[in-house]
Amino acid sequence: MDSKIKIPREMLMHIDFTNSINGGMSEPVVHLEKGTDGYQVTVKAPGIDSHDLELEIVKNKMRLYHLLPIFAQNEDSEEQWKTIRFISTLTIPDGVDADNITARYDESKRQLVLFLPFNHQQDDFRRKVDIERW
Repeated sequence: MDSKIKIPREMLMHIDFTNSINGGMSEPVVHLEKGTDGYQVTVKAPGIDSHDLELEIVKNKMRLYHLLPIFAQNEDSEEQWKTIRFISTLTIPDGVDADNITARYDESKRQLVLFLPFNHQQDDFRRKVDIERW
């Protein structure tokens, strides 16, 4: 008996399929450390392939996530539905040069290392503002 259940796409977005379909996942560990030149963020995400990790900076937030496959629409199709699983969302601290944030994956330690350099030019910023009078 070959039974195929068709689940509406909208329903999939509202259920906790991570624990029911994939059998659960390990929680990532995020560690933030302040150094002399900037912040170092270390992320260990067991069970997630390093090639699947994505990092985006939007305004003053960093979003680290990966795309989690749900299932293929049918067996012959190459199309696979995926959903975003956020690993961490961090607010970028004041004084960090967001344009020069770097990320590298350390294969030997199996961890992602982010470096958030300080913007030293901003530390010495000084400007006199003329006051308009009317």
